[in-house]
Amino acid sequence: MHVREADPADASEVVDLFQRLYAETKFLLYEPGEAVPAVREFADRIALAAQNETGAMFVAEAEGKLIGVAFGNRGGAKKTRHSLFLVMGVLQAWTGRGVGCSLIEALEGWAVSKRLHRLELTVSTVNHRAISLYEKVGFEREGAKRHSLNIEGRYVDELYMAKLLEP
Repeated sequence: MHVREADPADASEVVDLFQRLYAETKFLLYEPGEAVPAVREFADRIALAAQNETGAMFVAEAEGKLIGVAFGNRGGAKKTRHSLFLVMGVLQAWTGRGVGCSLIEALEGWAVSKRLHRLELTVSTVNHRAISLYEKVGFEREGAKRHSLNIEGRYVDELYMAKLLEP
């Protein structure tokens, strides 16, 4: 398994990966068929984020295919530019094998190189595996968003989690 920063040329494979992730897990925000960007639009997003340092995307590959993705979007306002909001997905066949840790480590390295101070995310309270991963790599629980998601007809809370980075 290898983790690297995504390139605009990866856009088609990343879009396909998101389609697969949406189909196999209920824990990502979108469901199959929702919010699928055009490949060209996605490639432009990757390039613009890298150019403007507004965020970064890393992909994990194994056996010549993408198996995971993590991206971070930097706060847009001056008061939040020190923060990076993370989103991550790993194919079920690859969970529990260090892919998530490696993706977070890559994003954290990027954030440190940009002198950011805070990594943050939200995670469904019923996604115990993800919560364990985030706590393992140093994220702490900060609060909850009550009934913020409707998963399969049931309201579910989300945790706010964050990790402060050393200067």
